[in-house]
Amino acid sequence: MTTVLIEGVLAGPGEGTVWWYDSDDVLALGVWTERSRGGGEDAEPLFAHRVPTAEGVLGVFDGLGGSGAGAACELSDGTTRSGAWVGARLARHGVASWFLGGRAQESLRARLVEVLGAVPPRPSKIVSGMRRWLPTTMAAVRYRLTGDQAECRVLWAGDSRAYVLSPGQGLQALTRDHTDETDGLEQLICDPPMTNVICADQEFTIDAQVLLLPLPSVLVCATDGFHGYVDTPAHFECHLLRTMQESRDTREWAERLARHVSGYTGDDASLSLVALGGYADFDRLRASFAQRAEQVEARYGADDRPAEEGAAGRWRRRTWDEYRPDYERLMPPPAEPL
Repeated sequence: MTTVLIEGVLAGPGEGTVWWYDSDDVLALGVWTERSRGGGEDAEPLFAHRVPTAEGVLGVFDGLGGSGAGAACELSDGTTRSGAWVGARLARHGVASWFLGGRAQESLRARLVEVLGAVPPRPSKIVSGMRRWLPTTMAAVRYRLTGDQAECRVLWAGDSRAYVLSPGQGLQALTRDHTDETDGLEQLICDPPMTNVICADQEFTIDAQVLLLPLPSVLVCATDGFHGYVDTPAHFECHLLRTMQESRDTREWAERLARHVSGYTGDDASLSLVALGGYADFDRLRASFAQRAEQVEARYGADDRPAEEGAAGRWRRRTWDEYRPDYERLMPPPAEPL
């Protein structure tokens, strides 16, 4: 069985690593950047696609450097890595092996517990209720192409997000962050603490949503380095479409995204994206989004944020109120309070 796994190349000095893949049915790219060279706690983005069965998985994983700051391992060159660094990479391995090993009947959570549990915790003199062993977020989509639809199983924990991007409705969130604050704009303003993350020493959940999406569709998974440092959720779509329209091919789109996010984020950032069914090449993909890109650029892309703080807040709220209905249309409902 042929399985596509894309490998990364350096985007440029200080701009991280990018991936890309082009075929008649699938266009894919990945972006991975570090705020501190060699210290990035996002794992590399995941993308795998089985050609004969037309199914695949994409995902991102963001190790939590605060609660997982303690040392977890030492590499062969003597470099020490944090629990957050290790946790994100083990979670990536867990999702990849769950998919590639044909473990569809096994729960993903059980696989992650197995993988994380293989690393014994290191003794620490620091005792805190906020500390976690190997903590990480995750957003992943497992998909299968059937006729004119994509059967999608969206899986997540924490505040990494999955989206679908379409010419008609733009960027639509498929996940809801595990935070007490559920308003997308307020989350950008106050950066609320997470109520659920993957880790090895405490209970966690993997939320799931099953969707049938029409083809063609573009699926996106991104850590908060991409979506958490914008003025409003609308501006993440602006970044995606502007860089797409400025690019000549999939590789250049990935490189432009890497440069762009490196310029505005305050964190490590990773993104995995796949365009499915109906985009025979990048030119056709870009052309199908040209009108939408022009619309969002006109509405949200201009540098018209007021300088005065109060006016800027009102501008952000108006922008969000206009953009919110389509953005939230496919989100799962908020969790019921306990």
